[in-house]
Amino acid sequence: MTDIEAAIQEAFEHTEYDLGNVAVNRRQVRVPVIQEGADPDALRAVIEEALGADALATVTVTTERIAGEDTVGTVVSFRHRD
Repeated sequence: MTDIEAAIQEAFEHTEYDLGNVAVNRRQVRVPVIQEGADPDALRAVIEEALGADALATVTVTTERIAGEDTVGTVVSFRHRD
């Protein structure tokens, strides 16, 4: 587990949102949130608090199936700046 994954998972432990598996591929980060229709601004705020606002670039929030299951959730994707 990377430091980014650990920081995001720890930040979400104190929220109402349940996470799927956070994935980091080079600088691309994917944060699946199990709840459909989760507030994009709230999700971004939690991630910014965990990593710092300057660490996020090209943030995208989508609704999609989580891990190929029947569960539809909200996914936050972004590029991480070092």
